[in-house]
Amino acid sequence: MEESSKLELFSAMDILQDLPESEMEALMNRTPVHTAEKGTEFYGPDGPEVLFLLKSGKVEMFRGSTDGKRLTLAIIEPGTVFGEMSLIGQRMVGTCATAIEDSVICALSRSDVETLMHDRPQVALRIIAVLASRLQQIRDALEEMVFSDVTGRVAGLLLRMSGDGDVIDGYSHQNLAAMVGCLRESFTAVIDRFKESEALTTGRRHIEITDRSQLERVVSQQMGTSDTPKAH
Repeated sequence: MEESSKLELFSAMDILQDLPESEMEALMNRTPVHTAEKGTEFYGPDGPEVLFLLKSGKVEMFRGSTDGKRLTLAIIEPGTVFGEMSLIGQRMVGTCATAIEDSVICALSRSDVETLMHDRPQVALRIIAVLASRLQQIRDALEEMVFSDVTGRVAGLLLRMSGDGDVIDGYSHQNLAAMVGCLRESFTAVIDRFKESEALTTGRRHIEITDRSQLERVVSQQMGTSDTPKAH
């Protein structure tokens, strides 16, 4: 990777944006950057202690069973920190990481992370904020898994993934179904019902929410906070 592109990669990372350019360049020079083609598993259950930063592409974090079943834990978006690092409470024991798009990834060693957190407290605070947000997302997803049926879980997932916007791009129905713990066919059936009620429109790896209130009513009803009938 060219030096200018590598520096751009590091500068784009939220947790590193407070670093002076000289420190950014020093970190860049000792940190390897890798490319992973679509479909490449670049981290396995017994992988080393390392903190990844995703510059571009998408990565699926998953666990597999001996009988071939697969549970998607998360889909990692660009700019996200992930990996095995007990120093910050980030564990990937038994977890694999696969690029579901061509991806560019850099890997920080434990010593690099320790130095950053010691010398730049603002980096440590940013890491804490990222992990706190991720923990809340996990809590929300677990709550939906316990209290909601497939329709409610799909509605909740779409609301979370769209964030402040209305568009979810780059995911197959198989990817999204794995995130709510259902079959692809069940996920597609729910999406089709939401399309019929004009709550959303879809294209190839593209979902756009057109009536957010319908999805919110489904989630509210199933979580016991509203008596409003859910969408059909």
